[in-house]
Amino acid sequence: MIYQKTDISNYQKLMETYSINSLLAKVLSAMKYDEHDIASFFNPLQQYKFDEKVFKPIKDYLEIVKKENKKVFIFGDYDCDGICGTTIVKKMLDKLEIENGFYIPNRLDEGYGLSLDKIKMAYEKGYEVLITVDNGISSIEALKFAKEKEMISIITDHHIITQTVNCDYLLHPSLLSEEYKHLCGSGIVFLLAHYLGLDDPSMNVLAMVATIADVMSIKGANVKIIKDGLNYLNQGLYKNVLALDKFNFPINEENVAFKIVPKINAVGRMADIANVNNVVRFLLTDNIREINILASQIVEVNNTRLQLSKQQNELVKQQINKNSNFNLIYLPQLHEGLLGLIASRIADETKKLTFIMTESLNQIKGSGRSNGGINIIDMLEGFREFTVTLGGHSQACGITIEKEMLEPFKTYLDDNLSHYNDEVIEEYIEVDAHDLTIDNIAELFSFRPFGPDRKLPLLKVSVENIISYTSMKNEYQLKWKCQDLDFISFNNKGYDNYINKEKIEVYGYLQENNFKGKSYYQIMIKEIVD
Repeated sequence: MIYQKTDISNYQKLMETYSINSLLAKVLSAMKYDEHDIASFFNPLQQYKFDEKVFKPIKDYLEIVKKENKKVFIFGDYDCDGICGTTIVKKMLDKLEIENGFYIPNRLDEGYGLSLDKIKMAYEKGYEVLITVDNGISSIEALKFAKEKEMISIITDHHIITQTVNCDYLLHPSLLSEEYKHLCGSGIVFLLAHYLGLDDPSMNVLAMVATIADVMSIKGANVKIIKDGLNYLNQGLYKNVLALDKFNFPINEENVAFKIVPKINAVGRMADIANVNNVVRFLLTDNIREINILASQIVEVNNTRLQLSKQQNELVKQQINKNSNFNLIYLPQLHEGLLGLIASRIADETKKLTFIMTESLNQIKGSGRSNGGINIIDMLEGFREFTVTLGGHSQACGITIEKEMLEPFKTYLDDNLSHYNDEVIEEYIEVDAHDLTIDNIAELFSFRPFGPDRKLPLLKVSVENIISYTSMKNEYQLKWKCQDLDFISFNNKGYDNYINKEKIEVYGYLQENNFKGKSYYQIMIKEIVD
């Protein structure tokens, strides 16, 4: 790990220009926002604006659908975004009193995206209109079939468009203004529902959950979607989602990310024991008894996922070659739906480029995770022609290869990894006790939500005026109590050697906790500076 100091030399100018405290100014400086982003940070979007050229044709056509009693087939995706978006579209069409049905494919048996088989099935059942959610722009054969059978297709998606989409109506962030470029699949169908005057608090909560789940940039419309969704959730206006856990109020974006998103995603991952379409039914029902029963089932599936993940993660760890500069582990018995979770954990623990692979349909399917310093897709570009499928982004990928290509894949990584700088660089900003007053911290957290492109930076800070030191729960959890803040470590790497020092210097992240309506602040120690 290499720590690199971030240049925040303009923070004093930000303090003067926006009349803000030093901590907020330093954090904002570290975000490297341009003038537009800074303006949006202090003056977030208050009302949604719509491009009539994009939205009005869809509105007009839905009026025709209702008038002519056409049946609409909703095709979603098995991740949290796809599930939430499918629910939003189902709610919207029900309010319009348009006959509709929905389907989300089995992750293990059917894979991602609208297939030719499924569009044929829908056509044979009398559906005349197709609406996709969080997929569709790359479904070439299926959309060609829809055209041939004169099925009208409305494609709603947010993935990168690489070729012309053969559909009748397209709703995609790239067609909208800058404030809407970062919408997820659920975000864009929520926007459609809002344009039609059909949105409600539950739809906003679903769009909020999906935006957090898909790790979208916290910019533009996403800030409003998350803030409004959390506000509705904290008012208790969507009992379905609240039934998934026991929450301390107020609920924030971190609670959603760790307590709600994994449970919804778990059903899609564990497709061999659960039907992801039942999650949509859970999110649709108003029956309290049914909500509680289905919520318990979802929680149980997630518990099974957690237990299996732990077991299989231990299997994988036994296969790690400490002398290799990357991890490539192929175990046919691994659960396909858990590969990405295991790869993320191993990459984080070893700080190495990691691929976790298993057998699937007589091929080898895997998930890759960067160590943070390597663009994984760029690195694999030279091997693309030898893959069955390859997709993803700079830090994560999905890859499928034929069995005979496993050894060539290992050789490729061996030969090419040396061309990439695999050292992980973590940027930080320096703050001091004058920055970390309770008032300053409270003002910073008043600008929640935080997340991608709006991330709280790593801090380097001296811990002074130590009041007490305690060992929490076990010897690995340590706490230094100071005047205004607690400094906590959950990874004791000999840090108890520092207990008698009057001053220590640490790298850490600032956190806010809420309990019984009161906010508490602490710094989670990443490492103590020697």
